[in-house]
Amino acid sequence: MSSVAQLAERTRQMKVAVIHDWVFVRRGGERVLEQILNLFPQADLYCVLGEPEKVLKPLHSHKITTSFLNKLPGIKSIYKMLLPLLPVAAESFDLSAYDLVVSSSSCVAKGIIPAPHARHACYLHSPMRYAWDQEHNYFPKPPSFKSPLEIIRRMMLKTLRMWDVAASARVDMFVANSHFVARRCELYYRRPAVVVHPSVDLSRFQNHSGTPRQPRILLFGAWVPYKKMLQALELCVEWGLPVTAAGQGADIEKAASRYSNHPLVRIEIEPSEPQVAALYASHKVLLFPALEDFGIVPLEAMASGCWVVAPKQGGTGETVVDGKTGTLFQLGDANSMHQALKKALAIDVPERELSAHANTFTHHHFAESLADHLLTLLEKG
Repeated sequence: MSSVAQLAERTRQMKVAVIHDWVFVRRGGERVLEQILNLFPQADLYCVLGEPEKVLKPLHSHKITTSFLNKLPGIKSIYKMLLPLLPVAAESFDLSAYDLVVSSSSCVAKGIIPAPHARHACYLHSPMRYAWDQEHNYFPKPPSFKSPLEIIRRMMLKTLRMWDVAASARVDMFVANSHFVARRCELYYRRPAVVVHPSVDLSRFQNHSGTPRQPRILLFGAWVPYKKMLQALELCVEWGLPVTAAGQGADIEKAASRYSNHPLVRIEIEPSEPQVAALYASHKVLLFPALEDFGIVPLEAMASGCWVVAPKQGGTGETVVDGKTGTLFQLGDANSMHQALKKALAIDVPERELSAHANTFTHHHFAESLADHLLTLLEKG
C-alpha cells in the first residue's frame, strides 16, 4: 500500500486542519497548499488572509475560515502593513477540536496554537525572509535618529523574531521545501527539518515539442524587489541581450514604463497559464536571478525544455544540474551571470534531458514523500 493510501486510512476518522498565511494569487506556495489539501479530503482550511475560495484549485471542497483581519476593507492592498498583527490573527484560530494540524508557512501560519493532544507538522516554505536573513534587502534604509520610523520598524522586527522562535516550539515536525530552507530552520529555530521538494504540474508543459525556440532570455515570475527581476532586466539591456519580461508585481509595471518601446524588450504583464506555458516553450533560456528558497519557476521551465540560468546558491543549486539542465552563476556577480547567459544562448538545448529531470519533481513523488513523513509523526503519537 502506498504511503498516501496509508495516510488516508490512518487519518480517516481524524479531524484535520490545514493552515496557510494568505492566498491572494496562485503561485508556487499556493500550488503546494493545493497538493497538501489533496492529501486530506476532509480537512478544514484556515487562512489568515485572502480569498482562497476564488484562487485555489484543490480536488476537494474544504470548509474555509479566515481571520478577523480579513474583514478589513481593502485588505489585499494593505495586508503587508499589518505584519505586527499577523501573529495575533494566527493565534486567534480555535483549533481545539483537531487531531492533526498541517501548516503551510512562510510567515505566521506555523504559529497557530494546536490542542495538547494534536500533532502539528509545518511545511516550511521559508522562515520570515523580512525578519531574518532578508531584512536588509526588504528594508535597506539604515535606522538613525533622523529616521525614527526605521528605528521603530527594527524594534518591531526584533519582537517578531522573538515571537517566531517561540512559535516554532509549537511544531512537532518541520518539513522544509529545500535543504537551503532546512539549514535556516536549524539556524534560526534550532530545529531539524526533513526535506520534501515541491512538485511541478508537468501536465501543463507536455506540448512544447517542435515549438521553434527564440534565442531570447525569458524573465518570468513575481516582480518583487527581493527577486531582483528589474535589475536583471536592466543588465540584459545593458549587455544587448534580447529579453522578454513577464509576470506580475510592482516592478514589472516599472519595467513596462521604462522599456515598453525598447527594441530588445518585450513585456507580458500577468500572462494566463496557457500564455506562461507558451512563453516557456518559445524561449531558449530562462534567467532566474534571485536567491530563492526553492524556485518552482525553473522546474516549470525545465519541464518545457527551456535551459535555466540561475544562482549556485539557494534552492536552484539543488534543482538545476549545472551543464546538463542549466548554467549556474555566482550570486551577486554580474559578470558571472553575463558569462552564464552567453554560454546558455550558444548551446544546443537537450530538451528531453531537461524534461526527464523535471519529471523527478512530480505531484506523485511529493505526495508520497510528505505522506511518509506525516505517518512517521503520527506513529509517535
